[in-house]
Amino acid sequence: MFDITFPRNGAILNHNYGHETADGLAIEVRGQGGVTGPVRVNGVLADFDGTGFSATVTLKEQFNTITAELEDSRGKTRREIQVVWDKKSFPRYDFFIDDHSFFLTEIARTRPASLFDHFYLAFLRRMHQEYGTKFTLNLFYRNDHDADKFTLDQFPDSYRSEWESNADWLRLAFHAYSEFPDRTYQNATAETLARDMDLIEGEIRRFAGEQTLTPPVALHWAMARPEAFHVFTDRNVRALEGQFINPRTGIEDEGSPDLLCDVGYFLNLDDSRYLEKQGVLYDFKHRLAFFKGDCTANLWTCPQIQDMVAHAAQSRREFISLASHEQYSFPHYFNYLPDHSERMETAIRDVTERGYAPVFFAQGFFGNTAWGE
Repeated sequence: MFDITFPRNGAILNHNYGHETADGLAIEVRGQGGVTGPVRVNGVLADFDGTGFSATVTLKEQFNTITAELEDSRGKTRREIQVVWDKKSFPRYDFFIDDHSFFLTEIARTRPASLFDHFYLAFLRRMHQEYGTKFTLNLFYRNDHDADKFTLDQFPDSYRSEWESNADWLRLAFHAYSEFPDRTYQNATAETLARDMDLIEGEIRRFAGEQTLTPPVALHWAMARPEAFHVFTDRNVRALEGQFINPRTGIEDEGSPDLLCDVGYFLNLDDSRYLEKQGVLYDFKHRLAFFKGDCTANLWTCPQIQDMVAHAAQSRREFISLASHEQYSFPHYFNYLPDHSERMETAIRDVTERGYAPVFFAQGFFGNTAWGE
């Protein structure tokens, strides 16, 4: 069998995978085959060790093509892959919080003098002040837990200047029309997804300003059909988070001993298993990067969160995804977690102490702007 074994098609590579200079990232391409004839990688004759081949290739662009070609008595066999260079990569983390409607409902009805008079936003601001954390709050249009079914068009625009003055660290994004039914977009049409995304983004622009709006990196339940992916890329979405293998979807969920692909945009088992190990994969067909969330604070205790951050910090990809869900901070929610804020702070403190810088994954390439905004 003739194949490239490293890197994988869609791999995202940085200085940890080779030698980086101002001119490019030099990596060793490895493969199997070559017994019956010479192999050339990007036109250069590869070394052969008796069973497989290797060659040094320098990546010079953000998106690069690697071609291995075997020529023998049967003719030519060719394998072509594409990979991404995460140029000038550095340790960084993103924190997004899903399912927002509670704090919006309360502020709209009580009209405090400042957004940060509300306990929930006050906590987030404290995390920013103490650790520099940047937050993306993913919004529902309708509050399904509210007896009067609050909708986002009821939120006043009187706080717009305050949103705008804090947009360097606090941004708002589309999540779904509402919490229920579950798996809102799993079988929805592209038209439905586009309609809901445009509706919520329009409201964010109205009451919080263009600079507060950011493309989402997390869709409700992380399920949409591939034929709808163009809705994301048309709206400048570059990366999407999921769980992909054996997802944990609730506090009491124990998962499965078998390999199950779910909560991951219908990606196949091969891609999902790669994401389980490497944490990130670029889909060149749809021009989207998929990444596995590292830590969802409402699902884990503080000691478990510390273990998860420690595990994520061993990855060569250099970026960590932190997440949680708004409702667990509210005492009236049936699954309220009294230590929810402590869990979030534990994750933030641990990544900060490990030298990870706060970023927005929606900006640049996973928060790295070396290739531009």
